[in-house]
Amino acid sequence: MNGIHRRLRDVEPRMNHREARALFLALADDELPAPKAQEVRTHLDGCDDCRQGWQRYSSTVQRLQRVEREKAPPALASLVMNRVRRKRRFGLRGLHTLHMNHRLPVEVLIPLLLAAAVAAFLVMVAP
Repeated sequence: MNGIHRRLRDVEPRMNHREARALFLALADDELPAPKAQEVRTHLDGCDDCRQGWQRYSSTVQRLQRVEREKAPPALASLVMNRVRRKRRFGLRGLHTLHMNHRLPVEVLIPLLLAAAVAAFLVMVAP
């Protein structure tokens, strides 16, 4: 093996745009391990598109962190929880009405039923 191949094997592959952008959330929350954070920052130093994306993303996160948190009114919370309970209680009705949204055309259903009937007949007749 010559020197070029040996050097290429020792160098870690560079992070691509998709990988860097996927780590923006963890980077903004300081949840990345130090080596991975450094790898993202190195990519940002060399990539104008990702750097601009990071600046927009981090400024949005900072603005959101400054927004005062509001608590939902108790009436709204109870209304939501009642609807959730009702949905759980009548969940099976939703399964029964599911076929209304996903109907098979008769042209598909009849050949399938005929094939099933023929297969059942052949299984019963087989010795």
